[in-house]
Amino acid sequence: MNANLTLSEIVTIAVIILIVFGPHRLPELARKAGALAGRLREAAGTVRQELTGGTEDLARPLADIERDLRAAKEDLKAAIPRLDQPIRRRQPRPAAPQPAAPQPGTPQQTDPQPPPPQPISQPGEPPPPT
Repeated sequence: MNANLTLSEIVTIAVIILIVFGPHRLPELARKAGALAGRLREAAGTVRQELTGGTEDLARPLADIERDLRAAKEDLKAAIPRLDQPIRRRQPRPAAPQPAAPQPGTPQQTDPQPPPPQPISQPGEPPPPT
């Protein structure tokens, strides 16, 4: 609330207070108003201190989190070029050598066939003939 009072408004309010309460009670009212203003100022200071103290308790962990996030950001910035280097340096692997096509007129070599599997005898049976 913005109280912009002009001098004439202040004088008018003072005259009304003087008429309502009288000149003999005016000093007592001023003392009470001063004491009330002091208590209000003290209460406002206490509330301000409570609010500020409460945010400090929250500000410390938030500052720690912010510091950790900044450190992680710097680590990631440093790691990005290192991750990119092997990709840039990697050369394509040479293709596996293909067997040469047979020349016309040369005999083709074939892979030897493995021998057929031998039957396995059960315990107590005579071995199979070879």
